[in-house]
Parts: sequence; C-alpha cells; structure tokens
Amino acid sequence: MMLNKTIFFLISCFLISPHFLAIGQTDSLLRVLDNLKRQSPNRLEKIAELQLEIAMAYYQDRDFQHSLQYHQQAGEIFLSSKNHEKYSECLHNLGNIAYFLGDSQEAIQYYQLSIAEREKLKDLKGLASGYNNLANVYNRLGDYPQALGFYEKSLEIKEKIDDQKGIASTLKNIASIHYYRDNYVAALETNLRALRISESLKDTTGISFVYNNIALIYEKQEKLSEALDYYQRSLELKEQTGDTQGMATTLNNIGSLYQTKREFDKALIALQQSLEISQKIGEKEGISAAMNNLASIYEDQGQMDKALELFLQSQKIDEEIGNKRGMLLSITSLSNIYFNLKNHKLSLRFAEEGIILAKQLDSKAELRDLNALISKNYEALGDYKSALYHNQLFHAYADSVFNQEIVRKTARIEAEYEYDKKLAIIQAEQKALDLEIEKEKQRQNFQKRLLILSLFGLIIIASVIFLNYKKQKKAKILLQAKTDELEKANQVKSKLFSIIGHDLRGPIGSLYMLLGLYRKNQMDDDEFKQLVPELYKNVGAILEVLNNLLRWSMGEMKMIKSEPCPIILHEKSIEMLNFFSTLSQQKMLQIQNLIPEDLAVMMDPNHLELILRNLINNAIKFSNKGGRITLSTKEQEDIVTVAIQDEGLGMSQEEVGKLFQNTLADSKRGTTGEQGTGLGLNLCQLYIEKSGGKIWVESEPGKGSIFYFSVKKASVNSELVH
Repeated sequence: MMLNKTIFFLISCFLISPHFLAIGQTDSLLRVLDNLKRQSPNRLEKIAELQLEIAMAYYQDRDFQHSLQYHQQAGEIFLSSKNHEKYSECLHNLGNIAYFLGDSQEAIQYYQLSIAEREKLKDLKGLASGYNNLANVYNRLGDYPQALGFYEKSLEIKEKIDDQKGIASTLKNIASIHYYRDNYVAALETNLRALRISESLKDTTGISFVYNNIALIYEKQEKLSEALDYYQRSLELKEQTGDTQGMATTLNNIGSLYQTKREFDKALIALQQSLEISQKIGEKEGISAAMNNLASIYEDQGQMDKALELFLQSQKIDEEIGNKRGMLLSITSLSNIYFNLKNHKLSLRFAEEGIILAKQLDSKAELRDLNALISKNYEALGDYKSALYHNQLFHAYADSVFNQEIVRKTARIEAEYEYDKKLAIIQAEQKALDLEIEKEKQRQNFQKRLLILSLFGLIIIASVIFLNYKKQKKAKILLQAKTDELEKANQVKSKLFSIIGHDLRGPIGSLYMLLGLYRKNQMDDDEFKQLVPELYKNVGAILEVLNNLLRWSMGEMKMIKSEPCPIILHEKSIEMLNFFSTLSQQKMLQIQNLIPEDLAVMMDPNHLELILRNLINNAIKFSNKGGRITLSTKEQEDIVTVAIQDEGLGMSQEEVGKLFQNTLADSKRGTTGEQGTGLGLNLCQLYIEKSGGKIWVESEPGKGSIFYFSVKKASVNSELVH
C-alpha cells in the first residue's frame, strides 16, 4: 500500500524543466521590469522576456502562485506578438505548475496546448518533453495505458534526435509503468537499459533514480536485503549531488521497507528525515507520502490518536494536489481507525467516500475492504439489511480479487522464473560490458600516456628552438648596438678631424705666417705691436678649443670628477660677463643680470664656469648688434633654474630637436662670422647632468633663444665659495 503512495512522489522528481534554472535575484528583476514598463512601455517583447525570467525565478523558489501569474502575463504577450516558440514554452511551464499545484486536468490542458504549438514549430525536443510530462500526469491518475502511450511517443522522438539523457529519463518512467502492472522482468530490463545510458553519460542523478527503481522491484518480490542495498546506494549518490527531493523520496522508501521488516525505530527515523526535507523544500506530495507512512506505523503500534491526526493531514494534502490514489489510501485507513474507535458514523462516511474513489481507480481490493467495513458498521448500528447488502458486495469483490490474485500469482511465478533466467543473462551481458569498458579505459589511458609523452617531447623541442631564437635575437641586438656605436664613433671621429683640421689649423696657420713675416723683418715692431691684440685673441680661441676638446675627451672616458660646493651664482655670472666684455662692447650689446646677489647654488666651480662661459658666449655670438642679453633665475624649493636669453638669430624646431642628443652638434657661424666647434653645448649637457640637473632650450627663428639649466640650491648654513 505504501509503495504505491511513494512511487508517484518519485516520478515527480523528474518533471522540472531545465528552463527553470533561473539566474539572479527576483527583486532585482522586478525592479528592471518596472523601469522598463515606465520608460519603454511599447517594448512588449522585452517586457515578456523579463516576465518569463521572473516567473522562472519564482518557480525555483517554489512560489508557484507568483510563477503562474507571470507565466500567464508573458504568454499573452508572446501570443499577441506571434512568438510561438516562447508561447509554447510558457504553456509547458504552466503545465508543470498545475501539476505541482495538484490540478491534473489543468496540467493536461496546458501540455496539450504546448504540444500543439510545438508540432507547428516542428520543435522535436520540446515535443518529447511535452509528451513525457503529459504521461507523468496520467501516471499519477493511474491511467497506465494513456501514460505508457505518451511515454513511448516521447521515447521515439528522443531516439530520433539522439537525446541520450532524455532517453534514459523516459525509460525510467516506462519502467515504473511495468512495475505498477507487476511486470517485474520488463521493469528490470528497462531500468537496466536506462542505467547503461546514465553510466555512459556519468549522470549520477539518473543512476541514483534507477537504483531506487530496482530497489522497489526487489521489495515487491520480498527480497528485502537486496532492496535495502539498492536504496542505500541511491541515497548515497543523491547526498553527493545534493538532490534533496530525491533524498526525501529514497528515505521514504527506506522507512516503508523497515516497517515491512517490523523495525519500527529505524522506520520512524528514516520517515521523519524524509518529512523534514519535504517540508523544507515545500514538496507537498512528499509531505503527504511521509505522513501516510508514519501514520501507518503508529496504527501498527496502537497509537491511534497520532495515526488519526497524520492520516487526516495526509488526506487534506492529497485533496489539494488531486492525488486520488493517495486520498484512497488515507480514507481507507481513516475508516478502519474510526471503526476500531467505535465511531461508526464517521467510519461509514469515510468508507463511502473511499468507494467513490476506488470505483474511479478500478481498485477491486479497496472496494472489497471498504464494503467489508461498511457491512460491519451497519451491523454495529443495527441496520442488518444494509449490512447484508454490503456483505454480499464484499464477497462478490472478494471472489473477483481472489480470481485476480490467482491469475497474478500464476503470472508472478512465471515471471519470477523468467526473471531469474533473464537476470542471469543480463548479469552476464553486464559483466561483458564492464570488461569492454575496462579494456576501453586501458586503451584510453595508453593513448593519454602516449599523448603526454609526445607533448612533453614537443615542449622540449619547442623550448630548445625558443632558447636558440632568444640567443640569436640577443646576439643580433648586441651586434646592432655595436654597429650603431661604431657608426657614432666614426661620426665623432670625422667631427674631431674637422675641428682639428679647420678650427685649429686656420688660426695656427695665420699665427705661423705672422711670426714668419716678423722673423724675416718684413714687419717692423710697430706693425707687430698693432697686431698683438688680434694675435692674443686668436691664441685665446685656440686655447679654448683645446680646453674644450680635453674636457670632452675626459667626459667620453668617464674621467670627469665633480666636487660640488656652495657658490654665489651672481658673482660667477659677473666674472663671466667681464670675461666677454670686449666682445659684447664690439656688438654694442645691452646685458641685464637679474640674478639675485645672495643666491647660492651647489655645484663644482669649474663646471659652473664652463657652463656659463659657453652659454654666454653663444648668446653673444648669435646676437645682432645693439641686441639684449638677459640672465635670470627662478627658485622652486631646493632647485634653481637659470635662464640665459638673447634676441638673436634663433633656431627652427628641427634645429632644436638635434640639440642635447649626446652627440656633437653641428657648428653654426655667429652674426659677425664667429666660428664655433659644437663642443660647448655638449660639454654643458655633460656637466649639468653630472651635477643632477637638466638643460633645455626654447627658440624661434628671428626672435632669439632662451637656454635653461637647473642646479641644486645651496642650504642656508653652507660655507660659501667666492
């Protein structure tokens, strides 16, 4: 009796469509929907899609009423927009909701409408799912021929589209029909076929379901140890996968088995666990099944009050969900309890309700037992005529059941013989299959090892090639660097030869010729004395060029030493301006020295002198007659920026870009033909950077140039050098 109750609960575990795996929080989806309706009320298709997503989220939370509402709203929009695919999905989901709410007829209508839409769309996968779920409803109603017909339609489509997981699921449902019809050989064969597919797919949920079905078959054949073993295997897999609904089902079946074995303590523990899980997830059919079985145990133990309370609760739940077989079991038990309690009127009422249900389900055994109860109640109430009538009905149904039992027992004996014979064949086939699987695993493992070795070899080869490539690339970069360095050295060498051959050879040649004339008495003392200032100037220029060459070569050989100390910048600038006073007077230049008199900087005195001399010399060299040169500073925390500005020739941006590139700059003649070497700015950059500063220039053709360099400010308490 209890096994029939729990098997329907087992089937419902596989009703839930994959579409209901909703993602996201319901509240956030509702906010998005409200915003969309306010901002874009005409985007009906998008609104419907959000409503469908919300409906799925509610379904996952087992809030069926809200899920129903949003599915209906979405379905209406999809129908009006002629989106038949989404409309059929809504209909299918509404069928699922109706099933779990216990309205079997409404579920059938929704599934049939969904199937009609999917036939138009030629949606084979959707059709297979629809036929399978429609069969589940008829299975619950006990209409096994209808259920089997729709299961077979679903199976045919799934085989056509090669949906292996779906094939296994439908096979398990077909096996349940064979089980109800006492065809245990067919049930076992179908379950084992489903098991092979589930194992090949590594579908733990499917495997656990088959184990549960096999256990039910063994229990029917009174092979209780084998049944318990398979129940425990099923429960272990369900615990691993977190299948709470499946756990509740198997625990319910385990409790029923322990009751059969009269081990009531173990039965109560298992059934209580099943009830708690079903209550937690809101699974009404599971709650009813657990309560019915618990009530049956309390009845066996003589605890009638507890049994009565639980039977009434179970009956109420079964009425809500339309589970007629469950209702019949509870009503029959209630009628029997009230008879034992001598409440004959209530016993009669429940028995008469049971008669109606038993006739609908064509359950002759229940009709026999209920008529016997009615007869006893009428006899106790003194209505002997009615008692006799129902006693006659009792015997009529008893004879019918007896004949049916004879047929069943004969069929069962034959079936058990066939079962044992076929089981041996199935086990042999299973061993052969296991052997093939083991061989295939060994072959795959060998291939994996071979692949790993090949891959390892390829990695080694690739590593060698890559390292060789890196070495070659590094060598190529070094070679290019050496080539660039050599090219630069050649350019410098050419520049030096140009300086030595032109800038030094010319002035020295003039001096040599002048001294030769004086030596040959072709020039008197007065004439020689007149040329002495010019001679002094030329020798000074030669000496400056030689000094610059020496300093530059020392810089190239990294031999420059810097000994910074505090220096009054104004004093050093006055010294350099006095040095160039003759040249500035010749060009009639106006020189402004705006450097503060007390400003001290931290630098090597010789380096600062060279920098100022070269930059002031360049300013004079490229200034026009009557022009202006300005020396100024800007202080920022511990840094002083020195600016030397002229109003002379200026430079283009291209010329500016060639400066300060750590190469010798091209020489350019001054406004009165002054010749330079190009070494000055290079030395300025070298010494400034050596001191931790920077040098840069701003210039515009015809408007002059401003050369800037930065230097560290000396601290207040530093000892100054004058």
